[in-house]
Amino acid sequence: MGTADAGLLFAGGSVPINVGGYIYGAIGVSGTPSGALDEQCAQAGLDAVSDDLAMQ
Repeated sequence: MGTADAGLLFAGGSVPINVGGYIYGAIGVSGTPSGALDEQCAQAGLDAVSDDLAMQ
């Protein structure tokens, strides 16, 4: 785990939900074999809904 800014925490297996330069939250995944694919699964989930997240 690490921090990049006050109030933010980044953990393995997670990706931020970043829309228009603002971080609104994150998607976290846990449980893939050995944890090696957690972040890739989280990114795939975010990619699947990215068009719906486009905010005007």
